[in-house]
Amino acid sequence: MISKRAFHAAKNRCCRLLVSRGYAPVVPVADHPLSGFTKLHLIGLKGTYEALCIRIRHVEGAVSPEYVEYACRFECCQLRSLLEKYPGDIFLRCEVWAISPTGGIHCYEITADSLTEVAAYVR
Repeated sequence: MISKRAFHAAKNRCCRLLVSRGYAPVVPVADHPLSGFTKLHLIGLKGTYEALCIRIRHVEGAVSPEYVEYACRFECCQLRSLLEKYPGDIFLRCEVWAISPTGGIHCYEITADSLTEVAAYVR
């Protein structure tokens, strides 16, 4: 387990990355009905109709889709259930961002049946 300080530093890096990908970061709202499905670390909005929901996870091994599917299976399941339950008029995307031991951020998009790496950023 990492310290709270290290997690917040990583979250700040992820927030800058979210902005560089063209999203406006918003603070996840705890009393929204969707918050009952999973705790989101970051949410980014692009335009009027696209939202990117992100869970951040520090991983201990070499990052690959298979390893992330294994190490982040809880987050993947929660985000998949969010995708199934969301009834809104917005295009909802979900990603797990795996932070490797070297500090690289690997972004994996979660769909109902797959996990695909969409971006990787190193320091």
